[in-house]
Amino acid sequence: MCLYVSKIKNFLLNILFPTNCLGCGKENEILCDICVSKIQLTDRETAKNILAVFDYRDTVIKNAIWELKYHHKRFVGERLGQILYESFMEEVSEIKAFSPGKPILVIPVPISRQRAKLRWYNQSLFIAKGFCGKSEKEFFELNDSVVFKKRNTTPQAKIMNRKERLENIKNVFEIKNEVQIKNRTIIVIDDVTTTGGTIIEISKILKSSGARKIIGFAVAH
Repeated sequence: MCLYVSKIKNFLLNILFPTNCLGCGKENEILCDICVSKIQLTDRETAKNILAVFDYRDTVIKNAIWELKYHHKRFVGERLGQILYESFMEEVSEIKAFSPGKPILVIPVPISRQRAKLRWYNQSLFIAKGFCGKSEKEFFELNDSVVFKKRNTTPQAKIMNRKERLENIKNVFEIKNEVQIKNRTIIVIDDVTTTGGTIIEISKILKSSGARKIIGFAVAH
């Protein structure tokens, strides 16, 4: 039933908002499987407990994330989330072992209210939706309100120095309801990780709030 609804949704989206593959231009595709297979995988080391799929220097993936963040193409985020899940299926199964009897809590990296007003939405939320939608309904619990960003900061991409990047996002995140965090296994999802500072900072407050295990997934690095 869910697959049928998804097909109907995609059919309507293709009529209302016709798309072409961001890699090859194929009609009615966002990122076709052939182009996805050609995107350069990251071979750069990420921070501990943070995994990324693609190399952000690859033109196709950079363009996809740009379209998602700045051209309001939310369906690109959902497609990237699906790819993220498919890339880390084995890791997700291992993570599930840390959360017996409970769904894995999935938290998209939040953006500030000011940034949300300018962009209208959080791109990481749509990646997280695509990610969660690839599994059984009870497997994940998506929550985009338990962690929030207290103030606006300079975009990490505009800061070249690692130390300044880490300082830029220090103490900017907060937990709304610690009860939802205690003893939970959590996946934090972001579009791009560079130093890993954002996910690390969120992981710190999740850990201090009683989370059992935290791992970060990013589309690119």
